[in-house]
Amino acid sequence: MNQLYAKEGRMKIKITVLVFLCFVLFVIGGVQSSRAKAIAFIQEDPEIAELKEKQMHTMKDIATIATALADYVTDTGALPKQDGTYDENSEFYKALSPFYEKFLPVTDSWGHKFRVYCGETISGKYGISGCAGDDFMVVSFGQDGKEEDWEFDPSNPGAGLYEIESAEDFDRDLIMWNGSWIRAPWGRRR
Repeated sequence: MNQLYAKEGRMKIKITVLVFLCFVLFVIGGVQSSRAKAIAFIQEDPEIAELKEKQMHTMKDIATIATALADYVTDTGALPKQDGTYDENSEFYKALSPFYEKFLPVTDSWGHKFRVYCGETISGKYGISGCAGDDFMVVSFGQDGKEEDWEFDPSNPGAGLYEIESAEDFDRDLIMWNGSWIRAPWGRRR
């Protein structure tokens, strides 16, 4: 009987050691993976890293404007009139700031003014038609500040999402329509 207990004890110790070794290998593998990611990040082209940072900041600002518009239309039942760029003195800006957003962004990270379209003014932009009074679109023309020749495909709304593969991809427009991205980077990023 004592031999049976001794075998069970040795088996428990072996299982415990095996579990511990698996845990250690998992942790070491995670550390190596994190180290490889850190090395890849450090080796990244500084210009691309700066462009990514500007693009992400611009996307955050677009989302901020879109959130303010969604809150405004929820409270009032209508959107402020807007068709293009705006500044701190415009009626559009005053309708949203400071109540819905303390400091409403006016320019993207490249220094170009955002474009905002409300209601029917969206129709014709990027191939979109049939917009109603509560539709809104917020646009950045990207790094180059030029409107991209791109059209929205309503049968495939995700077709406007793209991967960043080169510095030229930062020239692409960033477009949020009614709170959803229809033109923006998506997926694996270099």
